[in-house]
Amino acid sequence: MSNTYPLRMKLVNLARADVGKTEVTKNRAPWIEKLWPATSYPEGYKNREPYCASGLAYNVREWVHIPEVAAALGMTVAQAEKWRCKSAAAFEWEKWAKSKGLQILPKNCILHAGDIVIYDYSHIELVTDDDGTTDGPFTGLGYNTNSSASRDGEGCFEKPRSRSKVKCFIRILP
Repeated sequence: MSNTYPLRMKLVNLARADVGKTEVTKNRAPWIEKLWPATSYPEGYKNREPYCASGLAYNVREWVHIPEVAAALGMTVAQAEKWRCKSAAAFEWEKWAKSKGLQILPKNCILHAGDIVIYDYSHIELVTDDDGTTDGPFTGLGYNTNSSASRDGEGCFEKPRSRSKVKCFIRILP
């Protein structure tokens, strides 16, 4: 496979469009409402549910609709849309990845931009940098987080993260 970095950065850049946006009230804002239709739980917005996984589902949906991304996955855009994870629950993403034969990586791996990180406290984010280490901090972009990196926050932020509470990483494109 050719270098996938430019394609993985398309996913990162889609998500970066929401960095710095904050809630108007608890789990509510127009930019949050747009996330939920990308999930199998579109009423999550109405119910004021945590939106970390819905943010990821939204960005992955937009990403797989890019023809060159779908082609890199060996699919048409329509196939990629059916294939992608639509869960609004962080831990379900690991089950989805296993069912699709994607790489599930331990916390002590070299990360790539575009990898997905699942934390052991039911939170999910997008890795935004190629870190080159197997034990150092990395940069994560998360929805429903805050400026100090809590899992239940007030918006979308890109912050340095520790590997100490990482459950696993998922690699969609090598």
